[in-house]
Amino acid sequence: MATDQLIQGLRQKFEAVKEHRYKNAQIPLGDFLQSAFAMFHLKDPSLHHYRISYPEREANLERVYQIKSLPSDSAMREGIDYIAPGDIQACFKVPLQTLGEEGFMDEYRVLGRYNCLLFDGTQHYCSCSTACEHCLTREHRNKKGEVTKTTYHHQALAAVMAHHGHKEVFPVCCEAIVRQDGSTKNDCELNAGKRLIPLVRGLLPKEQHELLGVFDGLYPNGPFIRMLQEHEMRFVIGIQEGYVIIQTERLRAAKALQEHSWLATDGQRCVARWHNQLVLNGQNQDIEVNYFELEQFDTEGQRAYFNSWITDIAISQENIVELTLIGRSRWKIENETFNTLKNQGYHLEHNYGHGEKYLATNFMLLAFLAFCVDQIAQKMDQAFDKALKYCKTKKKLWEKIRQVFDLLPCKSMNVIYRFIAKDIQVDFPLLE
Repeated sequence: MATDQLIQGLRQKFEAVKEHRYKNAQIPLGDFLQSAFAMFHLKDPSLHHYRISYPEREANLERVYQIKSLPSDSAMREGIDYIAPGDIQACFKVPLQTLGEEGFMDEYRVLGRYNCLLFDGTQHYCSCSTACEHCLTREHRNKKGEVTKTTYHHQALAAVMAHHGHKEVFPVCCEAIVRQDGSTKNDCELNAGKRLIPLVRGLLPKEQHELLGVFDGLYPNGPFIRMLQEHEMRFVIGIQEGYVIIQTERLRAAKALQEHSWLATDGQRCVARWHNQLVLNGQNQDIEVNYFELEQFDTEGQRAYFNSWITDIAISQENIVELTLIGRSRWKIENETFNTLKNQGYHLEHNYGHGEKYLATNFMLLAFLAFCVDQIAQKMDQAFDKALKYCKTKKKLWEKIRQVFDLLPCKSMNVIYRFIAKDIQVDFPLLE
């Protein structure tokens, strides 16, 4: 019943979102947000498709999602457009609380003590014509350097809880990478990270869970590392150049790097090398970091993989293998998260509506919430798991869910999952 409990919990959060419309608004703002969430949770390809399906879904939308009134397309867009994104970001506490209560945060700890959060950015909206005050802009030039067109887009930086030994990932929060109020310059992923870290810290129980952030090579700089330290988040950051690499090459030449090798499960040979207490750079000589690298060779002895990272965790023979697994787990946010949201039924990059203020950002946040609910269902809802195994692929499962939702009176998503998995049967009279 995990899915239905999460839907109910989110409904309560949506109802608490601050009202920004006129006092005589007939449809509660909670219905707007719950309707948009249902659209993403049912994997409808557009707001128009969701709206025209309402007549056959009306009863089930009320039973399953507690939606009593469905606003028009334009009313929904206008209502959600001016909701502060922070109000929707706060709703991530609902699934995160469930993860904590069910013990999955403990199960997902790495190195015996940290919850591992992967950070990366992705684009979720692009247009050649529609723009708002928060749009990022990109000029496209020809070979002569002349601007041929300008595109407008929205990006987001996501934080996802993951474990190198588990397939499910759980979005913790997202922060828009958009042009800030009054700015004439594009925002950047690094600035979004500085806003997202405090949000993540506020959503997760600080007193119970130590955090380890995994970042790409954009982040190994002094101000960002100081900010991580301020918010008590340890780090693993990809690094390819800079003063740390210069020091490492000197140590390599002096054969002063520590080394450990092992065979991976596929028979490839892995070699890790590391050194503790290196200076980050000349501008931040008081910041010490620890360097490690992983080199992997195929069965014929050819190099198949290489990467390197810095961390503030002391590296030893006992933890180096897991540290390399943590560093390599960053691919999970690209493959297991962004690829799923864009190519496996969530339609993240489709234009559900751009709006004038925050609509594109708020729709992105609701899509991530729907994805998080599904990931928790996949982890802890046996009925969901059986339905997925029966359908074999998630795209087929989403299609089957919509079919059942549109045709059968259902009290809960759990009933729909059980019906798809053939755990319950319904006898229909023969129609002639």
